[in-house]
Order: sequence, then structure tokens, then C-alpha cells
Amino acid sequence: MSNTNATASSGEVKYVTEVPSSLKQLARLVVRGFYTIEDALIIDMLVRNPCMKEDDIAELLRFEKKQMRARISTLRNDKFIQIRLKMETGPDGKAQKVNYYFINYKTFVNVVKYKLDLMRKRMETEERDATSRASFKCTNCNKTFTDLEADQLFDFTTQEFRCTYCGSTVEEDSSAMPKDSRLMLARFNEQLQPLYDLLKKWRIKLAPEILEPEPVDIDTIEG
Repeated sequence: MSNTNATASSGEVKYVTEVPSSLKQLARLVVRGFYTIEDALIIDMLVRNPCMKEDDIAELLRFEKKQMRARISTLRNDKFIQIRLKMETGPDGKAQKVNYYFINYKTFVNVVKYKLDLMRKRMETEERDATSRASFKCTNCNKTFTDLEADQLFDFTTQEFRCTYCGSTVEEDSSAMPKDSRLMLARFNEQLQPLYDLLKKWRIKLAPEILEPEPVDIDTIEG
């Protein structure tokens, strides 16, 4: 059975009517890498059951209401999940608002891209700052100095940088901070490569019923 359908406009637009496994994997990887185990359990539940009532999630995961609300608040603030309000009849026969939660994968992917880009730029800025901040080392006693001490090292008579301890020549130390920051950036890129690989697969259009799914009945929920 095909998992796409087409809508006609100026051209043919195909929508995916099932959440691709790569998107489900991305959601699980992100929450496991950057959030708590409780958050991971909630997201895993919503990956398998697209739109769930708050009380049903708490009941199945055996979360206290206060704990549940705190985790939901974090995930909502980070735009990981979204809320749908539905009017239902309560045990007392009165109408009441009920909170349902779901993952809007389009919003989620955009947020992940933005946050990863922000993290990478911060790392690159730190690397540039570290590279531009010269570190100096005495060729005789191996005493090291930062760029902030450069004015104390410069000898106007010889036009050279001199060690304030032994008077020997001081040279720029290329093995200091920049190397460490480059390693950190390389490690950052290596560790997050699986996320970048999954994001590259995001070249599809999800159908509206996938972006904002209908509530799931607790009797059909996959625990």
C-alpha cells in the first residue's frame, strides 16, 4: 500500500502519510542525548502513539502528576511537543478541557536544526577566539604566558619577547589552547554526525493528519 497521496494545485504535491522511521529515530536520538530519561520515555510513547491524553501518558508511565507536568513543560518550551485541547465529558457529567500532546515533526526538525547550528557556531567562535589568543612559551625555562601578558614580555631594546623570569627568548606556543579547541569541535561534529545524517533525509512533506494527529484511545495504545 502506498504511503503517499497527491493534491493538485499548480503542480502535483505528494505528502507522506506515515511518519518515516528516520524521523522517529531522530526524535529518540535527540531526546536521549539532551534530555532526561523521563523525557525520553514520554517521547518514545508519543512516537508510537501520535497523540495522547496527558493522564493516559502519566498512567502508563506511572508518573506523578507534578512530575508529569514538569517534564511536559520542558518539552513544550523547547517545542519538542505541542498541545491539543479537547472538550470531553468528565466523570461528573460536566464538560471539561483535556490536554492531549503530540510531536509536530516539521516544527521539531526546524528546532533541532536551529539548536545544532547554534551549538556549532558557538563552538566555532570559541575555537576562533582560542586561536586568536596567542600563548607564549620561554625557550629556556618553559614558562608560559598568555596574550594578556605580552606587553610585559616585549623588550624594546632588542625588539623581542623576553621571559620575565630568566630573560631568554619567548616564542608563540602553537601547541596550546587552539589544539584543544579544535579537538573539541572535531569531537562535537563526530558525536552529532548521526543527527546530521538523519536531518539530511528531511526532504519530504508530511500530510496534515501526520503533523497534527488525532487523539489515540487508551485501549489502542502501544505501551
